[in-house]
Formats: sequence, structure tokens, C-alpha cells
Amino acid sequence: MDPINPNKKTALRAAVLIHEQLAGGTRQDVPIYLHEHSWESIRQLQRQIDLANRRGWHRAAARRTEDLACAIDGCRRELDGALRVLQSRPTQRHVASASDIYRDILALGDEFEAVDIDLGEHELSVTTDRIVLEGMDFGPFEIRLDWHLLGTSPAYRVVALDPNPAAKNEDVTHPHVQDGSLCEGEGRSAVRAALAECRLYDFFLLVSRLLHTYGRGSAYVELSDWHGIPCEDCGESVDEDDRYYCRRCDAVLCSGCSTTCQACEEPFCSGCLSTCVTCGGEYCSSCLGTCRACRKPVCEDCRKNGLCQQCHENQDHEEHEHDPSKEARNEPIAVPA
Repeated sequence: MDPINPNKKTALRAAVLIHEQLAGGTRQDVPIYLHEHSWESIRQLQRQIDLANRRGWHRAAARRTEDLACAIDGCRRELDGALRVLQSRPTQRHVASASDIYRDILALGDEFEAVDIDLGEHELSVTTDRIVLEGMDFGPFEIRLDWHLLGTSPAYRVVALDPNPAAKNEDVTHPHVQDGSLCEGEGRSAVRAALAECRLYDFFLLVSRLLHTYGRGSAYVELSDWHGIPCEDCGESVDEDDRYYCRRCDAVLCSGCSTTCQACEEPFCSGCLSTCVTCGGEYCSSCLGTCRACRKPVCEDCRKNGLCQQCHENQDHEEHEHDPSKEARNEPIAVPA
């Protein structure tokens, strides 16, 4: 497809408006951004590792430990970048002139599939080629910059034109894009600097390169989980064909973690089943009663007169011990002289 170059007259008008927007406001230093997703990802992985260890799922725990190491490393890089910005002395940045901005807009037509200028919506947009990561096609994206928002965050959005969203979250259209917001990772400082200086060509090129990059451990949804929902017991990705739902709490389960109630034969998660104290079978709350004596769980087949086997045997023993007929049978028989 040949690149669609912007109309020169429209490009010139947009360059003047963008320059006026920058010149009319006070310059702001590049802000600090720390994504909450990084922290939440670490906490979630730690919970999954703890659960896997408690249940003896050592392979699942090892895989999640590798993911945790990647997530912590990504978070560390974010913190290091924020620290460098905070420790650096503020410097006066060169802001591009209207003619520089104009040349940048025209040059975008040689790099992207399409360039669009909407003067009414004060938006400058480019369309990328199709984004393919590790063989997975996410389609082209449109990077939309609102020049009225320059100096604030976020000033741009990333919109999927042929969406291939994650199965568990339709707002995630790319491993690093959620609800139109790009997690810039290590590229954050460069992107923000380009925006602060209004180097539009560099800005759009940087964002496009980030979209062509996959950072394992720092994604909103990992590629390995893209078409599946994580099992809420072991954390492994579950494809639709191998997916079960707990009949009590609706938890998503893989075939290995889904357990069938021995009475109703419906699938349940481990937390919604209890073990019969007599036979050791696993039953849901609807199919499992309690012994009226010891109050322990017991299935219908094992209950006798409302008692579990042990309590029923204890009752029989006590009744046998206090049976008057037994005492009469044990009295000595008098023999006449």
C-alpha cells in the first residue's frame, strides 16, 4: 500500500496550531509515570505461586516464579527510570518551530500507511502496518495525538483498527495497550521527551516501535494467555475447549483443577467441595450433610439415622452396653437343691 501523504496546506495549518499551543502554555518538565499494573501483576503472581506451592503444583509454581522475576525486573526498570528523571537537573528544552513541525508532519507520510489531520478535533493521526508479535496478528493501529493535550498525560491514544483483543479482557488489544493507553516501559522517557520538544516524527516512530515490541513479564496480558483465561486454582491459561466453571462460585478452571462432585457429578473448584468424613469422597454443599452428633460432613450414602459411621457405631456400642436384656442374660441361673 502506498503511503497517504497529508495535504500540505492542512499540514501547515496544523503545524502553526501545534506551535501556538506550545508557545501559549508554560513549559512543563517530563512527568513521572508509574503504572499500577506493574504492582498488581507482581501481587497476583505471588498469590498464584503461594497457592501452587500449598497444593504441591511444583511445575506451575516454577513457571509462575519465572514470570514473577520478569515482572519484578520490569518494575525495577520503571523505578530506575523514574529515579533518573527525579535526580536529573531541570534543563531548558528546545521546542520545535512551526516549520520543523511542518516538515515532521510531511515526513510521516513516508513512514506510515496513512497520515490524517483533523483540525476540528485537533488530532494528528498515523496508521501503522499490521503488528505481528511472535506469530500473533494484532492488525494495524492508529496513533492519535491530541495537540490540545500536549504537556498533559495522556496526550495520545493507540486504537486497534482490526482488533484481536485478549480473551479475558476486551480492552486489551495489544500486550501493552489497554483501553487505548500504551504502557511505554523503558521507552517512556524517550516518548515524553519527544512530545515535550514537539519532535512529532520521532514521537510517532517511537510509539510505532513500541507497538512492534513485546516485553514478557510487563504485559497487561501475556501472549501465552491471549486466547485463554487463567485457571483460578493453578493460574495456567485455559482454552475455551478445556474450560470448566465451578457451579457454585463460577470460577474458571482447567481440566486438571476441575473436580466433579461424586453425587451430582457437576464440576467445582477445590474451595467449593468438602470431603465426607466416612468414605473420603468429595461432594458439593448441596450433596453433603452433617452428622447430627459430631457435626462433621458426611454424604447421604454414609449417613445412618443422621449419623456418620463412627458416631453410629459409638451409639450402637453405648446402647449395647446399657441393654437391660443383656444384664438379664448375664445373671447366674439358680439351681434348686
